[in-house]
Amino acid sequence: MSQVIRALVTGACLLSAPLAAQQPFRVGETLRYEATLGIVPAGSATLRVAGTAMAGGDRVFVLAMEGGGGRGALIASVSMTSWAGGERFTSRRFHRRTEFRGRTTDERFEIVPDSGLYRVEGAAGAWVAPAQPLDELALLYHLRTLRLAPGSSHTLNGYFRNGYNPVRIRVTGREMVELGSGEEVACLALTISAAGLTSHVWLTDDAARVPARLRVPTMLGRVTPPLSAPRSP
Repeated sequence: MSQVIRALVTGACLLSAPLAAQQPFRVGETLRYEATLGIVPAGSATLRVAGTAMAGGDRVFVLAMEGGGGRGALIASVSMTSWAGGERFTSRRFHRRTEFRGRTTDERFEIVPDSGLYRVEGAAGAWVAPAQPLDELALLYHLRTLRLAPGSSHTLNGYFRNGYNPVRIRVTGREMVELGSGEEVACLALTISAAGLTSHVWLTDDAARVPARLRVPTMLGRVTPPLSAPRSP
């Protein structure tokens, strides 16, 4: 059984011109999700463009996600923070923390695009990263910057852990998506596959490319979240 999440995008603050000119999202953009399983509340999540910071000599976005849900022994929570940006929009740092069935996993990555390496906090050595490395949170925002049209396809070799590449993206068409408010908006439907996993993303067919619907695998199964109006400007 799938979960349905209803969300709200709230205010956006303008960035300094160099960052704002390059991306369709702004500091302050917030997507709040409320999940249900049938008519039963099942969890919540928030996606935010939380601010900017300096990383590797560049000013980058700080992207944040927090979510949790489930019942009984299946309660789960996840939080991610991504420091991503620069001229080619690459990840510089990534922090992921998950809790599931009483087990906590906390991972912190330092990603150095110029050297083609990434490191894991607490581990010796370094691993090879691709030329334009992206973590999973940064990848979602990067999708919004691509030139997309029905029937087009893209192959990315940029996930920062090479074993999960390539990431294949197909735009399967335009669809009307009903938001949590009941409003319908035109969206581009994307199918994304990597390492045997398939996700689906519906981006609004406008300049903002806001994720209006997602169908992604999670620890609790597949999650399908429709977005509520109003959308980010």
